[in-house]
Amino acid sequence: MKRSILIPCRLVAIVFFLMAAFPVYSQEENQTEKPKTALVLSGGGAKGLAHIGVLKVLEEAGIRPDIITGTSMGSIMGSLYAVGYTADELSAINKNANWDLLLTDKERLLSVAMDEKEETKKYLFEIPIREKRINLPAGVIDGQHLEAYFSELLWPLTEDEDFNQLPVPFHCMSVDMISGETIEHSSGDLVKSIRASMSIPTVFSPVQMDSMLLVDGGVTRNFPVQEAINMGADIIIGVYVGFQEDVTVDDIQSMTDILQRSIALAGIVDAKEQFAKCDVLIIPDLHDYSAADFVKGQEIQQVGEDTAREKWSEIEALADKYDLKSEAVERIPQPEKIRITGMEVTGLNYLSKNFVLSKSGIEAGDMVSAEDIKEAIDFMYGSMHFGKLTYSLRRDWDSEGYILVFHVKETPRAMVKLAPRYDDDLGVGITTNFTLRNVISPATRMLLSLNIAENPGMEIKLNRFVGKKQRLSDYFFMNTYRYKLPFYDDGKRLGTYKRGYFGGGYGLEYLFGLNQQFGGNVFYKYNRIAPRVDLQAIYAETDFDYLKSHDWGYQFYYKVNTTDDLYFPKRGIKLNIEFQHILSANSDMKLSSSEPRDYLIGEINEPYAALTIDHNWYKTFARRLTYNFEVGAGFSTDDSGANGMYMLGGSQFGPGKLQFKDLAGFNFAEIYTYNYALAKSSLSWEIASGLYVTANVNVGATADTYEDLFDHIATQPFGDNIWGYSFGFKYDSLMGPIQLLISGNNQDRESRFHFSLGFPF
Repeated sequence: MKRSILIPCRLVAIVFFLMAAFPVYSQEENQTEKPKTALVLSGGGAKGLAHIGVLKVLEEAGIRPDIITGTSMGSIMGSLYAVGYTADELSAINKNANWDLLLTDKERLLSVAMDEKEETKKYLFEIPIREKRINLPAGVIDGQHLEAYFSELLWPLTEDEDFNQLPVPFHCMSVDMISGETIEHSSGDLVKSIRASMSIPTVFSPVQMDSMLLVDGGVTRNFPVQEAINMGADIIIGVYVGFQEDVTVDDIQSMTDILQRSIALAGIVDAKEQFAKCDVLIIPDLHDYSAADFVKGQEIQQVGEDTAREKWSEIEALADKYDLKSEAVERIPQPEKIRITGMEVTGLNYLSKNFVLSKSGIEAGDMVSAEDIKEAIDFMYGSMHFGKLTYSLRRDWDSEGYILVFHVKETPRAMVKLAPRYDDDLGVGITTNFTLRNVISPATRMLLSLNIAENPGMEIKLNRFVGKKQRLSDYFFMNTYRYKLPFYDDGKRLGTYKRGYFGGGYGLEYLFGLNQQFGGNVFYKYNRIAPRVDLQAIYAETDFDYLKSHDWGYQFYYKVNTTDDLYFPKRGIKLNIEFQHILSANSDMKLSSSEPRDYLIGEINEPYAALTIDHNWYKTFARRLTYNFEVGAGFSTDDSGANGMYMLGGSQFGPGKLQFKDLAGFNFAEIYTYNYALAKSSLSWEIASGLYVTANVNVGATADTYEDLFDHIATQPFGDNIWGYSFGFKYDSLMGPIQLLISGNNQDRESRFHFSLGFPF
């Protein structure tokens, strides 16, 4: 009995010993556990590039954060660091990123489809119409290029990530415009989260996420220190690049200053409260830089590094005290290609899912890279049917692949566009454009452009995309122009004449890519030329009332355009080849006198054919000196009348209409011919941003028949050709391209001056 009592007593004693010993063991473990270090990065636009310099110094000190929180630009730098990018890699991004492109939604001409290129960068005002009302956009920038760049850097993270499971746990901040609440992003689509965190109101359009409409977290929480503490941080290293504390009345004078300060005021006050929670607080002196100074990114980065080095003793003491030194984290896995097992499209209203997926060229089962998806996005976005087009990935656990999700924001179905201009050859005018997309039927575009001017015009074109990959389109077109033009002889203006034109037809176009197009159409053309009394009185060959011509025929054309700008290209080529065959030509001349004369132009009632070729090559040297070489020619099989006449002379930014061809040294449409060949050379030196000094020289030959043209080129001395030159200034302004030129030629001793302002019709 006594023995049986002793055994339980011993067991009880052992249990109590273990219970007493366990807290002691646990407490010893807690005392030796390494404290967690958090890095908190504020917003500040371009000033946030200073974070890279701070990260570089922290890496030198051996400090790798266990937690990262950030807002706005701080969320961008923080997220990239959290997935494994090093300070040196972030520095390379800062150096090489094309911020001018990333921080706009402007189309890169290379990424715009051929049938849309001439409509880009052509209008001063573009106003969407929704529900029969004119609407202003929710922000100046939608973030098309920026989100594409984030997707490339963060490839292939999915839309259902746990940010706490990244190599470094990461959270970022935004504000819901609906509820007014501050939102802490800890999971989901990382690209979308940091895009929301940096959505400065009115600058960037807000991001819709579920039922929330999210804007920049800097509105209420620009310096998320408390969130880092809530994530378990013991030590806070904070970098603040937001509004400076010592702001005075003199610093807030403009409307922009007031608006920025008002939007961020709550975040500024909150940030000051967060300062006290930091163990090390780094505030770079960035008074000399603005939130938009991305072109000075490397300077700003250096300021951040210099400021962190001033805190070196604090940083090193902190690292030594808590033994914070650790190894670099590994980058998230970034396979070159992934398998797409499914595809989805969100945000569609009028376009069909098939239209989007067909245009992408990607199918379920394909192995694709980030570059493959980027090219697909560029091709689809280049169609201009999308105001914004991004993508996300979702894991398909059943098939061990990924579901590709395209997020679509359709271009407004109706747009009104305006552009005023002045040209001393063509006078004052306002280009007015109405663009309708997917209104008549899905996958259609209708353009109605009016030239309200001294020389008015109208152009209508209706495209409809067809085919599996949406590369083929059929179209209807109708154009009408009316010109009142001077007539020259040996550089002297003799008088004026009127020219009226109407044309229309039906055709097909095929896109080989964004920058190549082949097409053909059948057409009808009507021309009417009527000399004015002042010209008839001086030039007997024009003493007729009018000449009318009606032509029916077909044409084929091939176009290539790999240039980087519509008006000031610096690289690439442009090639236009056009062949037209007039099957039926009918002319009618009404004479003002019965006296027989050798008229300047006569009746043509026989079929004819014409071939036109233009080739431009652009190359920039030493970043600011651009060379352009052009060759061009136009040939007709027979005297092709008014409809087949080429008119050479002048300097226009827009594509030639009615066979107008630029020729330096001459006035607009000064030379009339049925056959020509020319070569041009020009140099443009960019002496300041968008301002060019330019010089051009060209040589050409003309003839009534192509046989005479070939004979002239083969037998005549080079100096006997038509030579012309021009030099002056050109400027790429917000109002459109500006040029001021002086020119001359070897045919007369007349100097010519030319000035134009605004986008061409």
